[in-house]
Amino acid sequence: MYTYKRTIKSGDMIEVEYYQSIRKIGKNYGGRKSNNSLSPAKMRRANKLRAVKHMQRLINANFGSGDFFCRFSAPYGTYESEKEFRTEVGKWLDRINYRLKKQGKGRLKYIAFIECGKSGKNWHIHIIVSKEDRELLSEQWPYENGQNFTPLYKNENFKKLAEYITKDLTGKDEIDAAQKRMMTSRNLTKPESVTRKAKRKEIRALERGEMIQPPEGHYLIEDDYSMNYSDIGGAKWYFCFLPITQRRKW
Repeated sequence: MYTYKRTIKSGDMIEVEYYQSIRKIGKNYGGRKSNNSLSPAKMRRANKLRAVKHMQRLINANFGSGDFFCRFSAPYGTYESEKEFRTEVGKWLDRINYRLKKQGKGRLKYIAFIECGKSGKNWHIHIIVSKEDRELLSEQWPYENGQNFTPLYKNENFKKLAEYITKDLTGKDEIDAAQKRMMTSRNLTKPESVTRKAKRKEIRALERGEMIQPPEGHYLIEDDYSMNYSDIGGAKWYFCFLPITQRRKW
C-alpha cells in the first residue's frame, strides 16, 4: 500500500490530500477500474462531492471577488425546447466574442448552465463572467428585461456557489443530464495538481492526529473531520487552506 500527497492549487485556494493506493504512480495497470467498495448511497455522495469540488476549483482558478454570477432569461414561452434556446445562446456568445476580438481582447471566459422552470417555457442561462465582460453580455442579450447580476464574494471560497451549480449531480442519470446543460469556455485555467509519495514522518504525524504546517500566509478552513471527507472522498487525510487576507468574518 502506497501513501501519496496531492497538492491542488486553484487560484489562491490550496488543498492537500493524503490518500492510499495499491497502485504505484507511473506504473501502467491497464486502465482504471470501478470502485465497488462503496454502497450505492455513498457512491452518490462521493460523486456529488467530486462534482462540487471540481466546480469549486474551476471557479477559484478563473474568477474572484467582484466578478459576476449572472442570469439571462428569455420571455416566457419564446422557446419551445432547449435546442431552440441553446441555438440563441450560441449566437449570443458568438456576438460577444466577435466584439471582444474587435477590441483586441481574448475570447470570453465563462462557466454557464442552461435551466428551465417546471412549466417548460421559461428558459434562462446562468453564467459566471469577469467584471470587465459583464456589460458587454448585457448589451448583446437580445431581450431588455430578465437580466440579473450577483457580485461574487469569497465567503467559503465559492463552495455554496459550486453546490448550487452542481445541485442536480446526485446520480448517474442526473449527472448525464446536467452535463449536457453545462457550458464552459475552452480557455478556462485548470487547477494545478502535484502528487508525490508521502514521507514516513508525515504519515506518522498525521496518524498521531497532528496538523500539517499551513502554506505560508494561509489558514485552515476545512479538514477531513469537518466534512467527513475521508469517508467518501477517497482521501485518508484532507486539508483546505485560504489566504489569511480572506479570513471569513462570519
